[in-house]
Amino acid sequence: MNYTKIAPPGTFISDYMEYMSEVETSSAYDFWCAIWAMGVGIGRNLYIDRPRAPVYFNWYIILAAESGITRKSTAVRSAINLINRCPEINLITAKTTPTGFVEDLAERGAVSGTSDAHLAFTEMVSILGREGYMRTMPGILTDLYDCPDERQGPGTFSHRLNFKNVYVSFLSASTPTWLATDINPSVIEGGFTSRVIFVVDERPKRLIAWPKKEEAYEGEKVYNSFRRAMDVRRNGPIKINPAGLAAFSRWYRTRDLHTDAFRTSFESREDDHILRLAGCLCINDGTYEIQRKHITRATDTINETKDKANLIFGGNNIEIAKLGMSIDRVRNHLVKASLDGIAHNKLYQAVRQVIPARDFRLLMKIMHEAGLVAKFEVTHKAGKTGILYRANRSIEGVGVTSKVLQLLAGPMRGA
Repeated sequence: MNYTKIAPPGTFISDYMEYMSEVETSSAYDFWCAIWAMGVGIGRNLYIDRPRAPVYFNWYIILAAESGITRKSTAVRSAINLINRCPEINLITAKTTPTGFVEDLAERGAVSGTSDAHLAFTEMVSILGREGYMRTMPGILTDLYDCPDERQGPGTFSHRLNFKNVYVSFLSASTPTWLATDINPSVIEGGFTSRVIFVVDERPKRLIAWPKKEEAYEGEKVYNSFRRAMDVRRNGPIKINPAGLAAFSRWYRTRDLHTDAFRTSFESREDDHILRLAGCLCINDGTYEIQRKHITRATDTINETKDKANLIFGGNNIEIAKLGMSIDRVRNHLVKASLDGIAHNKLYQAVRQVIPARDFRLLMKIMHEAGLVAKFEVTHKAGKTGILYRANRSIEGVGVTSKVLQLLAGPMRGA
């Protein structure tokens, strides 16, 4: 898809794409970062006037690709720099705790009447980190995505948190393996996934050995273009005209629905994403009315984004990534235990979040048969017996994870 052709020349999205043309980022990343910035600037007061289910413009967007290919962090940082120039926007770029985050939201709602916050991090680990207490963050973001005008949140009986007009958006970047293994799988494969646009691209727009020097007026032009596009609050709810509604209804009736975990989750809210993107496009070109062309461009864009994300998150890829991480964790714990060895139950506790007990038993059997670990039966004080594993020197060799994955493939397919 040619993302540079989606928005008309002279509009904010077009100006932003032109501004990023001298950077080795993906065009898809540039486009979606511009869309996220629009959602930040639009706020909760403007929405798509769908009866009984209005659609707001708060985007959750994650740029996903392997490290060092498409400059994910650079794309996120450019969007952050733009929003940082708007002092009235509550932009959060420093690490926060789940408790601190929800308390700040409640306080902002009490003071200003709007519980708004926009999280942007160049690395997902900064906000959805490996610490146990951070694992509740995806669930909180899922819950806050489309809140009613007023709602009561967590707290104590004497201090309930009240949220008003919640408006939260999220932008970050990650590798697919980290997403699959270090975030609670039940969250990623559940409601959080349906709310997120995963932008996957493995190619930069072009290779730039020596970018031209950025002139001050270029950044100023994009900022002014952003301000003009965001000056829309006086226009009220966004409507959809008859031709646009007919195109949207036709897509809704004839769309293909899938049964795999990722696409099933995403497609539960795909109609919202299409309307939200169509709304951004009509605000961007100044029509403030969703027309057929906006629906057509939005459906094509969302469809391509979903299909590319499915190449990484669909099928067996998440399971393979989880297994790879499980093997690495097992290796690390065995090496750390050294000659003392480590009990079967203790070792499983270290990896239980990414591998079920049956697969763990199969993994240890294969590692033992491959000569990577020694296996001993030990008797405890109470007379109970247990299994103790001790690492062999070969476990630290190059390519061990790939070798074990290949050995696992046959038995797991037959399971």
